[in-house]
Amino acid sequence: MLKLSTPFKLAFLELKHGWKHFGVFVTCLILGVAIMATVNTFGSVVQNALNHEAQGLLGGNIEVRIRGVAAQDKEVQFLKKYGKVSYVATMRAMAHSGEEHTLVELKAIDKNYPLIGDLEFNENINKSDVFKENGIAVDRILLSQINAKLGDTIQLGEEVYTIKATLKKEPDRAVQIFNFGPRVMLSHESIKASKLVNTFSLVEHRYRILTKPEITVNEVFEETVKQELQSNFPNTSWRVNSGTDGNRMLKRFLNQLLSFLNLSGLSTFLIAGIGIASAVRSYLSRKVETIAVLKVQGASKKLIAKTYIMVLTLLSLFAGVVGVCIAQAIISSLMPILKGILPVLEGGSAMHFPSLLLAVWYGLLVAYLFSVPALLSALEICPALLFRSKNNVLYLHNNKAVRLSVFIFSVLLFLTLYVTAVDKLFTIGAICLITLAFCLFYLCVTAVKAWAKRIHVKKSWLKLAVGNLYRPGATTGTVVFAIGISLMVLIALTLTESNFQQRIQKVVEERAPSLFMIDIQPHQKQNLEALLKEYSPHVMMYPMVRGRVSYVNGVPANEVTVDPDIDWVMRGDRGISYSNKAPENAIISHGKWWNDTQASNNPLLSVDQRILSGMNLKLGDTITLTILGKDITAKIANARQIDYSTFQINFAMMLSQGVIDKMPHTSVATIHMENATNETEFEIVKRIAKEFPGVTTIRTKEIVSLVQTLMNHIATALSLTVGLSLFAGLLVLASSLSSTIDQRRYDVAVLKVYGARKSDIIKSCTAEWMLLALITSIISAVIGTFSAYLINSQLRAQEFDLMPEVTLTTILLCCIIVWCVGFIGNRKLFNLRPSNILRNE
Repeated sequence: MLKLSTPFKLAFLELKHGWKHFGVFVTCLILGVAIMATVNTFGSVVQNALNHEAQGLLGGNIEVRIRGVAAQDKEVQFLKKYGKVSYVATMRAMAHSGEEHTLVELKAIDKNYPLIGDLEFNENINKSDVFKENGIAVDRILLSQINAKLGDTIQLGEEVYTIKATLKKEPDRAVQIFNFGPRVMLSHESIKASKLVNTFSLVEHRYRILTKPEITVNEVFEETVKQELQSNFPNTSWRVNSGTDGNRMLKRFLNQLLSFLNLSGLSTFLIAGIGIASAVRSYLSRKVETIAVLKVQGASKKLIAKTYIMVLTLLSLFAGVVGVCIAQAIISSLMPILKGILPVLEGGSAMHFPSLLLAVWYGLLVAYLFSVPALLSALEICPALLFRSKNNVLYLHNNKAVRLSVFIFSVLLFLTLYVTAVDKLFTIGAICLITLAFCLFYLCVTAVKAWAKRIHVKKSWLKLAVGNLYRPGATTGTVVFAIGISLMVLIALTLTESNFQQRIQKVVEERAPSLFMIDIQPHQKQNLEALLKEYSPHVMMYPMVRGRVSYVNGVPANEVTVDPDIDWVMRGDRGISYSNKAPENAIISHGKWWNDTQASNNPLLSVDQRILSGMNLKLGDTITLTILGKDITAKIANARQIDYSTFQINFAMMLSQGVIDKMPHTSVATIHMENATNETEFEIVKRIAKEFPGVTTIRTKEIVSLVQTLMNHIATALSLTVGLSLFAGLLVLASSLSSTIDQRRYDVAVLKVYGARKSDIIKSCTAEWMLLALITSIISAVIGTFSAYLINSQLRAQEFDLMPEVTLTTILLCCIIVWCVGFIGNRKLFNLRPSNILRNE
């Protein structure tokens, strides 16, 4: 009992009388735990909500989806063998009310809708009363957009509808990354009169099935349904999805966002770890005499180790509890905002206990990982130190015990990251990236110290400043790691975002069309093209049908090996066009475009060049497309380099003329107007709405605004974590200065004895801090800029702007911050009297 209680008593005394020395240690841990707990809790809460509401969001136990053409009666009857069926069709269209025109998301429903959950309106009205006699229900925001009220009418296509209710809850309202317009809900019977739904209109036909009680819905059942549909109706392109994997696109987007936030949070945690290491070393340096006294009195290394491990554990648990409390408070305060963005969170809990425990576990691992070197080094303190100078500094050892302990805790940390990660591959890449960053900065620190040793200066104060960069116990490594990594991430993030925004703006001004029109019927093409050319000669119009890839060189599509980068080509229907003349925006990278004579012999195909590389194809190979139940085998004649970010008309696959010309199809068109004003664009929209009510017109500026808003939100979230990492870096800097304050006091006393003036000491310290800041910011700028370049290359950006103003601003801010922190942390040294130090020697 005595052996167990002695370490506890000693630890209690250490905390009772020395708690004020752990300020940086506790603050760094709280910061790291709070970030990890916030990110993980948010991800878990959203994921749980999506999983819990999966079938509700899907609208049934299973959903069968086809594009363009609705299912035939015999196909619907086949689906009914699985259970009760509800048919929902969604599309985008233009809503017209007087002089107001806006893009809306149309949703046509049947009497069985919804199969799961309840459709609720803000008004006290029955569903059957809303949708009879051309009645519609709309999102409230639509009323303000078109300046309308309940009872008013709006035109959709060629029919007029009455607004009878506003939507309060739509149980299957999927959470979308982009919403192109407010919801308008109506019945299948009434949408027919609008003539918006035609063959190959851009309509999603969804058949939700509430399965029979004896059927178990899982991935096996989903695959069974898909195979049975394909075998019985091979000419229809079916996509089957069960509630086990609903909202796949949103989940993938959230997983990627959370992965980046986790990476940024982990970087902050590791930077805070450097502060933890510095704080522990500083504290144990003050305890050198205490540990020596304990050894003189017979204390073993084991007892001392237990004492300080208990101190660190108690402090880590305290910091962890405070950190998760802060994280929970942040999540709870953000829930009202998040519920507005993600309706699935309504009624859900804002707490996820495993995520909070995981953050505390991260805190313990990081605390032990960065504290162990100093702690094990302290165990080697010799009692003979009691007879030497009182100005003792704890020098770190690099023995076998230290290396083994660091290795064990590093493995535990990385294993925890890997096991709990959603994206394992990303996690491995992140670990490698972090390791590479630390190695690069380590090499830079080594190079700086080597350079400082070789440089020769005449000024004594400058010589002292340079010497402080490489002397034993120098803060060079700590500052470069802590501040440098934060600045590197900040510069990389800033340059990436700025280049992305600049590129989007450039695309809008130079290449993107002003307006994009879809669902153009064959009899409307000539008149619409004439209308558009009144405003600009830069008009593109191409026919479009929908088809799917069924064979590649005779091999069934589901057996073809495809790179993940272009697997979208093989999923479901794709838009396909035809022409014997190369599009104006075509950049042909392989082969040549065909002429009329070549096109009359055999069907020819032009593809995105990524299809060639992603499927390991070459010119002359064949791809079989299934369009309206007809298989068309075409030979690849050329490949194009396509940049889909320009918002221009780009088809991944284009056939030669004479193959599908006579099939039912619609057309798409764009118009590019240089220096077009909003007034001109709205004028064209109004004319199209009046003369071609079934054509949907999309303003490119609105789409770009959605993209920019999304990117701004993501950048804000990432910038917040980077800002916190910078704050952690400042804590590390303050801790590092604090850990060397005793040594610096001794140095200043000796210098003053030898005649150094206050101004010399101030100049020396200022020069040291400026050199540190300059070296750190230059290293960060070079690595951060290169990282931003690599990221932009992955995003297929053709240009990269170095933006030197960003780099220069970063260097200037870094110098100011480091100088301010250094001056505040060392201000007592400037007025130090040597007698106070020498009297005790």
